[in-house]
Amino acid sequence: MFKKTLAGLVLGASLVSGLHAETLKHDMNILATSLSSVQRAFLLNDREKSIRLLKDLKKNIIFTLGSKEKVINLLPKELKFKSRIAVNSGKMINQYINQIDEIYADKSLKHIEAQMEAQDALINIQRQCYKCHNLVRDWDK
Repeated sequence: MFKKTLAGLVLGASLVSGLHAETLKHDMNILATSLSSVQRAFLLNDREKSIRLLKDLKKNIIFTLGSKEKVINLLPKELKFKSRIAVNSGKMINQYINQIDEIYADKSLKHIEAQMEAQDALINIQRQCYKCHNLVRDWDK
C-alpha cells in the first residue's frame, strides 16, 4: 500500500511539474510574440499600431509577471527563489511602456524626437527581458 501511495505522489508531482513547465513555456511564447509584434510596428514607424500592441504587451506582462505568487507557481522548484527578479522585470517593462505612452502624448516633441525617445524605451524593455532570462533561467543544465 505504501509503495502505491508513494508512486502516486511521485507521478502526481511529475505531472504538476510538467504542467507548470508547459504553462511557463506557453506564457513566455505569448510574451515573445507580443514583443516581436511591437518591434515590427516600431520598425514600420506605425505609431498607432505600436501603441495598440504595447497595451497588449502590458496586459500580457501583468498576466504573466504581475504577481509574485503567479511567478512562483510558474517556476520550477529550484528557481522559485528567483521569482522577485521576474516580477521586478515585469514592473520595469510596464514603466517603460508608460514612458512610451507619455512620449507619444507629448505634443512639444517633434515626430522624429518622439519616435527616437520611444525607441530608446523599447530597447530598455528588451534589456529587461534579456536581464530576466539571464538571471532566472537555469543555464547550468
